[in-house]
Amino acid sequence: MISKQTTLDLNGPILSFTTQPIDVTVDNAGIATFIGIATATFPTQTPANIFSSNTGIVTHRWYAAGIGALSDGSNTTLKATLSGTATTTLTVSSVTSPTTNEIQFFVGADYIPSAYQSSSPVTAGTGRSTGNAINEELFSNNATLTVNPIISITVQPGIATVAQGRTATFSVTASSSDNTNVSYQWYIAGSPVSNGTSGGNTISGANTNTLTVVTSADTPVATSNVYVSVSHPTAGNSPVTSDTVTLNVVSARAIINFENFGEGTASLTGSGSINLFNNPLLINADSTISARSNCIYAPERDIRVRMTMAGSRGNGRNGYRAGYGGVSIFEMTLLQNVEYIFKLGTPTGFGGPEGGANGGGGIAVLYRQGNVLVVCGGGGGAGTSGRGGDGGGIGVGGENGQGRGNGAGGYSIQTGTLDMSGSFAGGTQAGPTLNPIYKTGGKLSKCTIGNYWRSQGVSPCSTMGNVQSFTYTGTAISGSTSSIIRGYKAGIAYRNNGGNGSGNEGGGGAGVVGGNAATGSGAGGGGASGYSSGEVTIVSTQRGGNDGFAYAYIELLS
Repeated sequence: MISKQTTLDLNGPILSFTTQPIDVTVDNAGIATFIGIATATFPTQTPANIFSSNTGIVTHRWYAAGIGALSDGSNTTLKATLSGTATTTLTVSSVTSPTTNEIQFFVGADYIPSAYQSSSPVTAGTGRSTGNAINEELFSNNATLTVNPIISITVQPGIATVAQGRTATFSVTASSSDNTNVSYQWYIAGSPVSNGTSGGNTISGANTNTLTVVTSADTPVATSNVYVSVSHPTAGNSPVTSDTVTLNVVSARAIINFENFGEGTASLTGSGSINLFNNPLLINADSTISARSNCIYAPERDIRVRMTMAGSRGNGRNGYRAGYGGVSIFEMTLLQNVEYIFKLGTPTGFGGPEGGANGGGGIAVLYRQGNVLVVCGGGGGAGTSGRGGDGGGIGVGGENGQGRGNGAGGYSIQTGTLDMSGSFAGGTQAGPTLNPIYKTGGKLSKCTIGNYWRSQGVSPCSTMGNVQSFTYTGTAISGSTSSIIRGYKAGIAYRNNGGNGSGNEGGGGAGVVGGNAATGSGAGGGGASGYSSGEVTIVSTQRGGNDGFAYAYIELLS
């Protein structure tokens, strides 16, 4: 038998990979290269296929697992740029973490016979010198692209200035692009710090994103550089160093922080800070904010101060002057991180705390937390034919109003003897009310009773610890600090205790004991009395003296 080679190859080549792609690790934004090479080999046969020609070509096409065949150019799914997708060498550039991380690439090989008809059906007589590969399309092994993450610091630490014995805090916000954990090491004065006590400071958070430095009274007054090093075991840009900021340790200053709020308003109406060494602090009654409270506290040290405090005048009428508010000057120590509250009054109709109806002047009272320290009485309102009586300063009773049927001034209460039996005008407990039948003055309670805190079973004179200020309905006041010890309870304390006038009669001023309203036609109301718990040193005190709204003026002594 004669064997004759036909034009159809019965035995095509076998594809195999001589070079398999391997895993690659690069940094973010780097370039990764994968190589996969396949060859076509004709099988050995008997008799030898001497007419089989290996003139075909092997083509390559790269793929990404879970994505499919790739093309050159920008790939939005991978967030990378590709080239060589139809060659033996795939180049992946501008890689990103974490999008391109852990993507697996592989290459497919196909054998293209030489002179092989591309259309179907294949017809007899068409020239073709090689057959198709018997195992096409052949795929390589998978190769994994690992893209190292990058570290970024999005919030830098800030400068901290603290007094000796106070706490400084430094914080950063840092992360890796693949959200794996980063490590922190804080440095002070160029040296790494660790948790514990060092140089008189107590340090915590040395290996966290927040460093806390508690200085001692013996910490030297100095300035030190502070920064943090953020690291990651595989990040290409590790470590990353934050901005360098300063820790300024200064001598404890005569700083007073203040917060203003309405007792029914859930946010501060004002706040700030003042160094009494540079300027005194003046706090005026504010008629635009109902039931306004003024909180002050000393954040750095105890401060010895001198205060001038005055109750509000009443309202004048028909050319008769109002009673003036009582004025006192006294000295005291503001204890560090303790809440002090001023309630500074106005005449009726100006927002309160107010005196009695028909022009009574409002109280001026200073609380340490919920306890009364000092009171200055408001002046009585004038009637149509007689002036109001002046209010008393510390320990001074209110003056009687003038005219027939005048209102009596509030009587004085001995130092340190004020009790909890407070009342509104007319001796009423549920109020306050401006009903003209309540003509007699009421009495201030020793401590704030409040509304919300009373409902929680908190006793009037007790403290609540380190909490924010609360409205009388129990809402925390946004912006108020929780770093001081509070005890003031918004709501009932019987401050609106001036007697209520009607018609052409003057109303009584409010104070530790409110003045009575006039009972005779056209007469003036009585001024209210002042008081001290005995915990301040009185420099001077007087009846009357303030022809304005209540105020407090604070000066540094030492």
